[in-house]
Amino acid sequence: MYKKYSDEDLKEAYSTMMDYSGKADAGILTEIESRGGLEKFLRQIEIQRINQTEIGRIAKEIRLLNSNGLNKDAIKNSVQSDILSKDELEYLIERKLVEYQAIIADRTITSKTIFGSIFGIILGSVLGCIFLILAISFFGRLVFFPLVGVYIICYFTIKFFTKQSRNNAVVFIASFLSTVISMLLAIGITSILSK
Repeated sequence: MYKKYSDEDLKEAYSTMMDYSGKADAGILTEIESRGGLEKFLRQIEIQRINQTEIGRIAKEIRLLNSNGLNKDAIKNSVQSDILSKDELEYLIERKLVEYQAIIADRTITSKTIFGSIFGIILGSVLGCIFLILAISFFGRLVFFPLVGVYIICYFTIKFFTKQSRNNAVVFIASFLSTVISMLLAIGITSILSK
């Protein structure tokens, strides 16, 4: 059964068994032995755990140095590791800096964010209103669970215009406002049409 498992899948299965029952079944132990033995296998798991801990430590250090305004070269000179190779460390620093810059760009409020949110509120409110009117006509009354769909419509409309996620305060507030406007428009239109 375990012969088709990759090394990572085998480690995951073994760790899960040990976490839940405290023992591994005979089939997995046989496969581990055929791949070099339990001792080697456990050493690989420990090395992987140490590497993950080190990567977490370095990621925190990079985030702290980046938030303190250090540039890429200063961060590369400041961050050291006895566990990761120089190439692994450099790759990790590059990758984390790109991730942090993307997070900062996503949270930054620009004129594009504001104008995109305004256009998104207008279009999202119309689309959300149409969706809610259809839901009201289908159910015969206003039910609240379609509001989740309305929020999703409004959010993705605003995200389309701003290219930013709900992690941006303006996008989040605009999505909420657009949802409320959609609801009010749908209630107003359906009450006018029902007269």
